[in-house]
Amino acid sequence: MIIEILKHTPIWVFGLLVFLLILGLQQSRDRTVKKFLILPLPVGMVFLSYFGVFSSFGLSPISTGLWLAALVSIACLFAKCLPLKGVEFSTATARFSIPGSWVPLVLMMAIFFSKYLVAVLNALHPSLTMSSGFMILCCLVYGALSGVFVGRTVSMWGKKRLI
Repeated sequence: MIIEILKHTPIWVFGLLVFLLILGLQQSRDRTVKKFLILPLPVGMVFLSYFGVFSSFGLSPISTGLWLAALVSIACLFAKCLPLKGVEFSTATARFSIPGSWVPLVLMMAIFFSKYLVAVLNALHPSLTMSSGFMILCCLVYGALSGVFVGRTVSMWGKKRLI
């Protein structure tokens, strides 16, 4: 069964997986980043998670609202209560010094495999994916995972304003 699922997976999905693995591994090392280059990763993850909601449940106010509510609440929680430690901003170079972390890789893989699992379930058991409970759970999970990225970025951007 697993082999059949993998055979029917489009090639671009494996390319996306490799790209996310490389990007996540880069996040695990200490790095110095120009101030606006901290934005593409959370924006990309927000897009990927919302694409999961949209492709599975369509453009509905309920699915979008649940996703957005989870994203905003988790982003606020992480930005205010769980700020990143060790991030420094240099006004001289306009760069952030960011300590390495495995959290971004784990979050990227969680979003990717959540989307993959939902797609497989939709192909194998479409009645399950049409249930309201499944939709609510997926929207909240997608929103929460991307909310962590947004909250981490807001936390970093806050270091810039403190200088």
